[in-house]
Formats: sequence, structure tokens, C-alpha cells
Amino acid sequence: MKLFVNDETAPLEVVILGIGEDRGQPRDINPMIRKHLSNNTFPSTNDICCEIEEFERILRQNNINALRPDNIPNVEQIFVRDIGFVIEDYFFIANMRHRSRSDEIKGIKHVVEQFEKKVIKIPEGVIIEGGDIILWNDYIFIGIGDRTSVKGADFIKKTFPNKKVIMLELTVDQTDPSRNVLHLDCIFQPIGRDEAIIYLRGFKTMPYDLLRLFPSNKLIKINLEQKDRMFSNIFSISPEIIIIETGFTELKIELENRNYTVYEINYKETSKLNGLLRCSTLPLRRSKL
Repeated sequence: MKLFVNDETAPLEVVILGIGEDRGQPRDINPMIRKHLSNNTFPSTNDICCEIEEFERILRQNNINALRPDNIPNVEQIFVRDIGFVIEDYFFIANMRHRSRSDEIKGIKHVVEQFEKKVIKIPEGVIIEGGDIILWNDYIFIGIGDRTSVKGADFIKKTFPNKKVIMLELTVDQTDPSRNVLHLDCIFQPIGRDEAIIYLRGFKTMPYDLLRLFPSNKLIKINLEQKDRMFSNIFSISPEIIIIETGFTELKIELENRNYTVYEINYKETSKLNGLLRCSTLPLRRSKL
């Protein structure tokens, strides 16, 4: 299988989409999960599976090859974005912050084996998750926070000396889900060819490097309530086509005003796990524009 991913929006050809069955006991690993466990609003397996099936239907409707993990009993396998990622034509096996997630990579072993010599294992002691890696042609944006370390960003920088690696420090608060930023894609996402969605207050300091690349008229700035609903965690299947959550009414209007085609799917229950559409996908190949 050929790999290639160089940005977040080029026409998608092959992707791994997570699965929601056989999740085991809830993992108390972020403030959002703790909130829903405490409020007795934790999502059911059936609801999550239905939402992912709807996602798969839209991908296949657009002629995208959606691969699925093998089921591993009692292991949550929804957010495949974190367990690995592709940069150019290399697949990276991530080192995740929480060891409770280490078995997830086994579910996509049958896919990774097809990449032959294009697989890179992140070294021990270097923490990096796919949700903190955002590609934009010559640039690699890397979120630095609870789930990815400076060592992780340095490793990517050394691996791709010809890329411009920009480290972005995220706000981390393990007690307040509204202040906590789990991954970079929870507050920032390029769309189209030169635009982006952003929540500025999720960065520890003003992200001037991003603002130079994406001037104000090219940004969709979201507020705290929209950040909590994960407005930036949408998924582009081409520069013109974006999949969003059904409840993102304001975002849909803004995107359509900017001439995007928008697909809506119900993903509200899955979002209670602090992940949404981008988190559920691991692109393996996008067309070269």
C-alpha cells in the first residue's frame, strides 16, 4: 500500500476509521470523560457505533477506502488518530501518554504490515500522539502539552530537516475540561487551501507563527463554548468538502458562506469522550495536489 499525506485537505483516498464496540471499562484519562462519568451522561456503546457507521457511510459514498481496525476485546479503539500518523510516505507508530492505550496499535497491525519499510517507531521516552500533528505542505504544526512532549517535536524536526516545524504550547488543566486542551486539533484545523478554524485562547501564548500564515480574513475564530463542542475537530475529505457534526449550525453557515460543501453527521455522543471527527480517522493517502 502506498502512503502519502502532506496536508489536511487534499482529496482523501485511504483512511483508517475507528471502531466503537467492545470498549471495556471507561478510562478516566481526561477531564471531559470524568465530567460525563460524574454526571451520568457517559455515552453508550450502541450510540457510538451508530455514529461511526454514519461516518463510514459518508466516506464510502465519496469513494474513499475506509479501513477498520481488528477488534481487540475490552480495548477502546475509536480515536485511531492518536496511535499513529503519516507524514509524506512514512507511517509513525506513536508513543502515547497513557499506557492503557498501548494495545490499540495491535488493532491496525494488519494494515501497518502493508507498509513494508516505511514504518518508523517513535523512540522510548519520546511522547507524541497524532492529534498533536497537523500538516500543511512545507509546515508541520506540533502541539506541546499533556500528550506530546518537546522531545517528540524535536524527533519529528530531526526526521524532516527540510520541513518547517512549528511548536505550539497548549493550555493544560487536568481539573477543568473547558480550560484543558487535549490535542492541537481540538483548537486548530486548516481547511480548504489557505484557511483555518482556530480557538486562540487555547494556546499558552498568542500563536503568531500561525497568524502570519493564516491572516484574520482566512480564519474562522471560535469561542469557548464552540471549542468545548469541538468545532475545530472537523474532517476534510477534499479542499472543497468538509464533514462536521450535526449540531455545528453556526459553523455550517460560515463554511457554506466560504463556498465549502458540508456534510453533517450526528457525532455528539462520541464527542463526550473528548474526541470528534478528526480524532476518529487516520489518513493513509491523500492525492498530491
